[in-house]
Amino acid sequence: MSTLRQSNVSTRPGSTKLLLILLLAQFVGIGGLLPYYTFTRQEGLGLRIFAVGLVFFAVFTMAGVWFQKPWAMWAVLTLVSFKLTLDLFNYALGLDRLLLPLSELINGGIILVAFRQVIPGSATLTAPQKIFFAFVLALAALVGFWGLFVPARADMALPFLVPPLHARFLGAMYASGVTFMLLSMIAKNWAEVRVVAPMISIWTGMLGLVSLFHLDAFDWSRTQVWVWFVAYIGYPLIAAWIAWQQRSQREHLAGPPLAAMLRSYLYLQGGIVTILALSLLLFPTLMTSLWPWNITPVLAHIYSAPFLSYGLGSLYATRQQTWAEVRIVIYATLVFTLGVLIASLLHADLFDFGTVSAWLWFGGFALATLMLALFGSVPALRGKSAATLSQT
Repeated sequence: MSTLRQSNVSTRPGSTKLLLILLLAQFVGIGGLLPYYTFTRQEGLGLRIFAVGLVFFAVFTMAGVWFQKPWAMWAVLTLVSFKLTLDLFNYALGLDRLLLPLSELINGGIILVAFRQVIPGSATLTAPQKIFFAFVLALAALVGFWGLFVPARADMALPFLVPPLHARFLGAMYASGVTFMLLSMIAKNWAEVRVVAPMISIWTGMLGLVSLFHLDAFDWSRTQVWVWFVAYIGYPLIAAWIAWQQRSQREHLAGPPLAAMLRSYLYLQGGIVTILALSLLLFPTLMTSLWPWNITPVLAHIYSAPFLSYGLGSLYATRQQTWAEVRIVIYATLVFTLGVLIASLLHADLFDFGTVSAWLWFGGFALATLMLALFGSVPALRGKSAATLSQT
């Protein structure tokens, strides 16, 4: 038995040993500095429970790496998301700022080593991947419910309170996110979610990124703020890691090729929405003056994230070959455009119909809803028919 254990230790690859060293270095902050701060310099019970739980989770993660468990990299990336959120908390409150550069180097090293771990891709969706989709769905459902149905209390799910139209607009986006995740959970093949995984990473990653420019808008005494940053650091990391590990899975599903009309529409939608997203991201003040209803530069940045995901996701969808590979994008985007259209009609009094932007808003979302609904319900518009294929 002892000989077998020695053999297992000696066969651990160098990257695994390096990862363990980095995790041990990270544990200095998690297992030492954090408990010291929470139990000696503040009295919040919630933060103390978080500190103790994070210590146990860090030990659990290191054990998984040591014994080379198949779930170890999932735990590693989740742990990094918690640690990065904790570092943001320290930065926002001016705690241990001198140690933060070292901490980020360690976290960056952990992420790099995790991505370099060789995990064979799978043509079919795995249980861990579907569990991840379920976690993303849970947060999307929470924000979608409060945003759409109780907009006056949207801060129950969001880290900030926004007016009802803004809340319903965000609710429509997150209802679309629910659709993305629900359809991904019931999908069987990786090809069906090949476009969805990078869209998750772009959407959530951009939300996390733009939030860094507005840290003063977040109240760290609220649980919603911690959930926001843990999710929008962890979700993009894990989604990008999934897509990276699956990069060898390039097979396409059987079926008629995408119709030229659908492919052209995806190009058009992707181009317009990507330009809109980049404009919101790079020129937020200008876009607030052009937007059909009142928004702030902070919200312009936040809105840029899902729009960029829709835009680049649509462009990536044009590279797919069959309806099964783009249907999730079509149906989920339809939920978004229809939801925004309904929300806008409910608050039509907030729009100035003497401006071009208001007509472009309603006309654009109405046209997109119509086209997406047609593609989703009329099979003849999705792919080339057998008769057409026989003539080519």
